[in-house]
Amino acid sequence: MKILEDIDFLTEDNANRSNIKLLSKMIESDNVSHAYLFYGNDAELLYRLALDFAASVSCPQKGCGNCVVCRNVVKGVYPNVLIIEPEGNILRIEEIARLQKFMGLSSYIPGKKICIIREAELMNQEAGSRLLKTLEDPPDGDSIFLLLTEDISVVLPTVVSRCLVYNWNFKFDEDARGKADFEVMDKYLDEGIKSILRGGRRGTPAVAIDLTLRVIEILKKMEAAVKTDLEKDFFELKRSDFEKSDINKYMEILKSKHKRKISKFHNLGISRVFDIISAWLEDILAVKLGAGRESLNFSNNFSFIGKYAGDVRIEKIFELIETVEGNRGYLNYSINSELALDNIFLQFQNIYTDKR
Repeated sequence: MKILEDIDFLTEDNANRSNIKLLSKMIESDNVSHAYLFYGNDAELLYRLALDFAASVSCPQKGCGNCVVCRNVVKGVYPNVLIIEPEGNILRIEEIARLQKFMGLSSYIPGKKICIIREAELMNQEAGSRLLKTLEDPPDGDSIFLLLTEDISVVLPTVVSRCLVYNWNFKFDEDARGKADFEVMDKYLDEGIKSILRGGRRGTPAVAIDLTLRVIEILKKMEAAVKTDLEKDFFELKRSDFEKSDINKYMEILKSKHKRKISKFHNLGISRVFDIISAWLEDILAVKLGAGRESLNFSNNFSFIGKYAGDVRIEKIFELIETVEGNRGYLNYSINSELALDNIFLQFQNIYTDKR
């Protein structure tokens, strides 16, 4: 399997599949463009993806993943690949000058020369303008530029217009602290859904509302920890010897960047809640249709579902699954998570036959 087709940190969605298919076709046909812009919700995973792409372009077998070329490119130590990244919180013109010098030299070994620019949104005006000239007039046909950003909106529009743009969705890689917090949330959510099912037709809205409050409370606690970590960046920038005008400008960029990261973290948490709710609904539906324990997402709940979900209406399950997925689709548009969860949990209480 080719290295681009074996990436384990992408979500299974149509956009990612389409991107991989298009890029693979370009590589296989030797029709690679001179400039790409990858943007997505995780800077580190964007970088790993960029290295996989660079390896595929450089590899004689179009990205086998096993040869010396692939292994070295993925490590970021291949002679024909240059990595450009910000100095602190600013990507300065000096780095773009280094890029131009590298691209202007003959290749150390046969093949394409590739420059990966990390956190392209941190380019100052001078760096962006200089890069634009290079993108407009690349030194030769063997030069490839790959820009990476979490926020395409702050990259110079003229730079964006010179690139093939690809949006990526990544899986959430939990750190140890985040994993522990999510395990607590999962436990509350699991027990809360069981309480709703135990209540059955006699359930009260208070159960659903209390579950929402507990989930939101845990998410806010996790977001507060993320904010504390991000505030360290502000402190380091204030202590730097950059010009005051640069500090003020990049303070604003950092504020925007941190706001996006916190929003991303919140959305990933809510999406996890949606995943668990959907898994429960799928299991209830499976049991109602006669499936065995081995078919469930949560096999330990087989007996519980059989005991408490006997008079659940199948059409109500489908309606609630649609509600969950509909809310998931609006995560990037600042939905009110508390209201969304209230609505979902209240609908969960209404999946039974008419209350008496």
